[in-house]
Amino acid sequence: MRTNNFTQNMLKKSNAELENILEDKNTYTDEAIQAVIWELENRNILEKGSITHNLGILEKDILIEEKELDEALSEAAVLPVLYSKRAIQGFTIFFSTLFGAILLMSNLKKMKKFKARVEVLVFGISYTFLTIILLNYLPKTFFLTILFNLVGYAVLVEYFWNKNLGKDLQHQKKQISKPLIISFTILGFLVFLQFLPGILGQ
Repeated sequence: MRTNNFTQNMLKKSNAELENILEDKNTYTDEAIQAVIWELENRNILEKGSITHNLGILEKDILIEEKELDEALSEAAVLPVLYSKRAIQGFTIFFSTLFGAILLMSNLKKMKKFKARVEVLVFGISYTFLTIILLNYLPKTFFLTILFNLVGYAVLVEYFWNKNLGKDLQHQKKQISKPLIISFTILGFLVFLQFLPGILGQ
């Protein structure tokens, strides 16, 4: 039989009194609380083993805390949804460094790197204008355009991404359909503007 120094005292108390002691457990000793739990179990008010007394903490409290901790860890373990390096590479090479910079800025916004977003925007605009100016003085070849864009991609990823997001950052891949539609729309509009004088002159 499970007994301690408080067992005889708890035998004399009513169910309500025992339950009140259990609810106000912080004002009683561990040994007294243990005697209350045993007595309630003996009276079949508590299922045996349903409450484990441990320094004044009930099993129910422990389960709640463990559940909250698991939820917090699960939430922290969810990978962020970001545009991948490959997506940034594709937009930078086939459109321009500015397009790749915009995707990276979206990632930085998601990760709350606001200062880095401004830096990437300034670089994207500056490098794009520099590329346009240099290509006006250099032979207009597809190879040179791709080369400039590759350099832009290298700076975006090898410097800005690795510095602000981490080289080995794990993430879920964000769909590129929306930025792809926007990019083709902008590109189509620019092509239209380029041929517009010729169309109007006919």
